[in-house]
Amino acid sequence: MRATPESSGVRTEIAVANTYKRDATYSVQISIADGKGWTAYNRFWLQDVPAGKTGRDDAVIGTKAMGPVPQEPKIYVDEFTSIVDRK
Repeated sequence: MRATPESSGVRTEIAVANTYKRDATYSVQISIADGKGWTAYNRFWLQDVPAGKTGRDDAVIGTKAMGPVPQEPKIYVDEFTSIVDRK
C-alpha cells in the first residue's frame, strides 16, 4: 500500500497478491490519518483476482474541506476479507 498527498486528498494505492489456487475477491477497508484528527476511510473491492496474480486499485481519499491534506499520511488496514471461488 502507498499513500501520497495530493492537493485534493491522499492518493492511496493498494495491491493484494492472490496466493490461493482459485480466483478470489478481496474487500479491504482502510483509513488514512495524520495523527492530528484528519482521518478518511475507503473500502476497496478487488474482484476476481486470478490465482497467482495481484489485484490493484487506487483512489483519492479525503478532501480539502476536511482540513489540510496530511503530508505524511499513515495507512491503517481496518478490515481484510477474502472470498475464494468454489469452482
